[in-house]
Amino acid sequence: MKTIPDALFGLIGFPVSHSVSPAMQNAAFKHCKLDYLYLTIAAKPEELQNVIASMGPLNIRGLNVTIPHKIEVIKYIDSLDPAAEKIGAVNTIVNENGRLKGYNTDFGGFVRLLEHNRIAPAQQRFTLLGAGGSAHAIALAVCNLGGHLTVLARQEEKAKDLAGKMCLRLSGKTQGLELNDTNLEEALADTDVIVNCTPVGMGNLAGQSLIPPRLLRPDLTVIDAIYNPCKTRLLEDAEKRGARIINGLEMLVWQGAMSFEIWTNQKAPFRLMMKEAELALDENKK
Repeated sequence: MKTIPDALFGLIGFPVSHSVSPAMQNAAFKHCKLDYLYLTIAAKPEELQNVIASMGPLNIRGLNVTIPHKIEVIKYIDSLDPAAEKIGAVNTIVNENGRLKGYNTDFGGFVRLLEHNRIAPAQQRFTLLGAGGSAHAIALAVCNLGGHLTVLARQEEKAKDLAGKMCLRLSGKTQGLELNDTNLEEALADTDVIVNCTPVGMGNLAGQSLIPPRLLRPDLTVIDAIYNPCKTRLLEDAEKRGARIINGLEMLVWQGAMSFEIWTNQKAPFRLMMKEAELALDENKK
């Protein structure tokens, strides 16, 4: 009796224990009658190279990549899709007969999120917290669609570097600043949409927020890339102030659906994947 799947897929990051990706990807494989299995792989930064090198020997056909590896992983793969090259971060890897190719579906996932929620970035002012892998994809999406962007990060050089990359590639107005009280207050006084791409609000940072409630307003849209918990401290505070709030689950499912299509060349069952992701989140709360 066969027990070994035809191919393995997975999510590499740290931490990954509460990810909903296995639930939605395995449901999609089953729906499409594919004998594949999706797992989570917890890997610290010093373990990243060895895990990527094991994809061939272990018949790992593809990986999703999450915090903190989206930029560093580029060192260990053979080629990049044009979008991933522009963004400078990878969240999806395909093992093509022993050669590893990197893609970025965070970009498309965020665009779909904006479309679904009827947010037209053109001429709108975005403040992006963080300058990691997800922030690179979201920054490119905002600027590509004509939005104005301020990047705030603890390390000022990373914020300036990300904003500078967007200026070089696109005509959108961008600036990068250190994430401190003064810059935060000035940026938020002149913004329409806030996007949190930092881990503040999840894991051991749950219950924390980078933005004091007094800086939030009813006319703001506040998006948190975090999906677990489904309502972070930032979103709770924003909701109390009357702002529109959006969590990261929809964006996660869209990017997961795009990864599925890259791996399988089949149309992803998005609604099923969203349902399974929501069920997995509910199960994590128990």
